[in-house]
Amino acid sequence: MNKGHLIILDYPVNPQPRYGYGKSPHRQLTEIISRNIHIYKDYLQSFLPFKACFSNIPIVQTNDNSTEPAWINGWLPGLDSVAIYGFLTLHNPQRYIEIGSGNSTRFARRAIKDHNLRTKITSVDPQPRAEINEICDNVIRQPVEEVDLALFDELKAGDILFVDNSHRSFMNSDVTVVFLEILPRLKPGVMVEFHDILLPFDYPLAWKNRYYNEQYLLACYLLAEGNKFEIILPNFFISCHYELSKVLSGLWEEPNLQRVEKHGSSFWIRIK
Repeated sequence: MNKGHLIILDYPVNPQPRYGYGKSPHRQLTEIISRNIHIYKDYLQSFLPFKACFSNIPIVQTNDNSTEPAWINGWLPGLDSVAIYGFLTLHNPQRYIEIGSGNSTRFARRAIKDHNLRTKITSVDPQPRAEINEICDNVIRQPVEEVDLALFDELKAGDILFVDNSHRSFMNSDVTVVFLEILPRLKPGVMVEFHDILLPFDYPLAWKNRYYNEQYLLACYLLAEGNKFEIILPNFFISCHYELSKVLSGLWEEPNLQRVEKHGSSFWIRIK
């Protein structure tokens, strides 16, 4: 039951993780994701020069109505926040479109402000998790399935699409529209982030009643071994990889950042 909607299935479902959490991660996905370890390491190292900027971001929010980011926010863990800030600063995109807004928007705006970036923020979200209208350049308060998808044709190489939506694929749902209609139309060089992606691990047992299935669609893309995109930063994989998880140690050892959640669940790709 979700907001009064009851889904009745004619076939029993027993949600439980098949990969990871005491079992092996998915073998083929692990192999595919592991191919670009050198790319992940290079990107992580490229974030380290921003350490002083990260240290100036507060640990907790002192004002519920603040448009400033905070490391401990309940939604966006440390590595994901670093990646948003880092990718915007490194690439200075002309356009940054979010499907689902909130704390990510705050970190994006902070990067733009700190480094005088040219980036314009467009928020597509009927009900963002935080009050962020004033830090967006364009606001579309509609579900993405109701939006004119020509919006995404504006994204060019170096631009960013940040996707943090319902994580559920149904008929005419946001996830379905993203995977079947938006991804195929993106131009080469556009970077895309999907949030709450744990590949090559399954969703954890604690999430079983959320009925997320978005990452299974992404896994199908990966397992098909197509040439649509390349993986550039799979944060949960990085968090579980001994060598990669140590690359940002110098950042997390900063006295005012030691309480920050160091993991992440963003999965970044670049369209080919």
